[in-house]
Amino acid sequence: MGPRKQNLPHLLLIEDDASVRRGLQLLLQGKGYQVHSFASAAMALVDPASVETSHVVVGYSMPDCDGVQALRTLLARGWHGVAVLITAFFSDALQAEAIAAGFAAVLPKPFRDDSLLEELASAVPIDAESEAQVAEIS
Repeated sequence: MGPRKQNLPHLLLIEDDASVRRGLQLLLQGKGYQVHSFASAAMALVDPASVETSHVVVGYSMPDCDGVQALRTLLARGWHGVAVLITAFFSDALQAEAIAAGFAAVLPKPFRDDSLLEELASAVPIDAESEAQVAEIS
């Protein structure tokens, strides 16, 4: 069972609402992700393993840092992969900011589980080349 677990895609989950975080963790583990779950961006960002994950699901509004800033910090540290922002404060302006920062999608809460799973599975990962293009546009 050890080697199989290593082959699972690693996902960083940052969500300050404990019930939402736990529900998403169970859903994602059930769908084959190895989930590294944190209640705050600060805790997640000090974990060196956070930049080695292939996927990120992060809440927008948290006490210590917003989800867009958390992704920008991960990108600055060399992370690349698929990122999805979840939020109870959806707006067109937030969606535009999040997409410009590198998120594949912004899902307004409440969202359907299959919507999140589809975004994680179908999105094109952020890589060094696309990061350079985003930097040129900004």
